Amino acid sequence: MSPLTAVRRLLRGPGRHRPGTPPAPAAPSPALLDEQALTAAIEDGDIEANDWAYCAAEQRTTFHAMHTDGSRTCWTCRHVTGSDQ
Repeated sequence: MSPLTAVRRLLRGPGRHRPGTPPAPAAPSPALLDEQALTAAIEDGDIEANDWAYCAAEQRTTFHAMHTDGSRTCWTCRHVTGSDQ
């Protein structure tokens, strides 16, 4: 094997394990709800409590605003889950 081939294989490899095209960049995550949004929702009577619940969008348990109609809004991603009733 020539020295040039050895250097090429060292730097690039034979090609069997090279990664494919890089994945597309993830969509930017939405901004968190701020304190003004919380204050406005409480004053309107829309939110009755805050509690931990499963977020289907994030597929994990996050902090949610519980609404008077039974729905809830994730404070992290703003995903709204309908009423269970």
